[in-house]
Amino acid sequence: MEILNKQEFSKELRQTLQQVESLPPLPETAHALLMLRNNPDANLSELTELIEKDPSLAAFVMKYSRMAMFGYGSQIKSVHQAISLALGFNTALNITIGVSSAGSLNIPNNGLLGRVNIWTQALECAALSRELQNHLAEKQLIDPGLAYLSGLFHNFGYLLFGHLYPEQFDYLNNLASRYPEQDVRALELQSFGITHDVIGMYLIKAWDLPDEIAVAVSEHHFPDYEGEHAPYAKLVAIANRLLQNQGMFDACPYIETSLMLESLGIDDAKAEAALEKIKGCQDEFNLLSKQLAA
Repeated sequence: MEILNKQEFSKELRQTLQQVESLPPLPETAHALLMLRNNPDANLSELTELIEKDPSLAAFVMKYSRMAMFGYGSQIKSVHQAISLALGFNTALNITIGVSSAGSLNIPNNGLLGRVNIWTQALECAALSRELQNHLAEKQLIDPGLAYLSGLFHNFGYLLFGHLYPEQFDYLNNLASRYPEQDVRALELQSFGITHDVIGMYLIKAWDLPDEIAVAVSEHHFPDYEGEHAPYAKLVAIANRLLQNQGMFDACPYIETSLMLESLGIDDAKAEAALEKIKGCQDEFNLLSKQLAA
């Protein structure tokens, strides 16, 4: 497949993205969970009830809570225990918002940009962003829940692109899978004149998610961004840099990782310890991603 006029394609896609009614709506379960997140009086019973209404979401929460990093394993026997013992209310709420949001976006499972790999990256980036947030010099700069959601949603632009333009997405996925050493974002610009971070920003705004997440999604390839909510973009950029995912390079290779960490006051040794914790769970993250893609 060849894009004869990437300028025209980019213009058409941008016009589509600006029409909220043309985009898949936020799924009902995700909307209900988001409303719960915005309710200061929300409680564990309400969250448990919402999750249990969706058997696949409940199964995911159970498996996620049994990961080694939480330390409970097979002791978790119910969704209520998964939340109350292992995950905590906020983590359970945030992970289920992200997982249920993707339900309306259909893309192939396989390939560098396939659903399995995108979900693996999302789960790892979200977990590492949360771990790094614990080591910020000024913790008040970043809300831990929004840090997690920023990591979870940062590559949702690929899901929307694949959903809206499956033929073009297949072309990009095949190209990226054949040349994993290449910067995927550069391939996107070369082929289509638009990138996943721009596409993802429109989706986050259409779903009326917090501005902090929209900024992280749109700017995570630019750790030198200094605008509003910059710490969220920097945190996701740092997490991705540390994880070193194939083909997912940021647009600022001239900025050393140590300087990126310094910009948020995160100690190098603590960042390395956080990374090792997440790396120790990579097999489990991959299994969870395969479950989400099933």
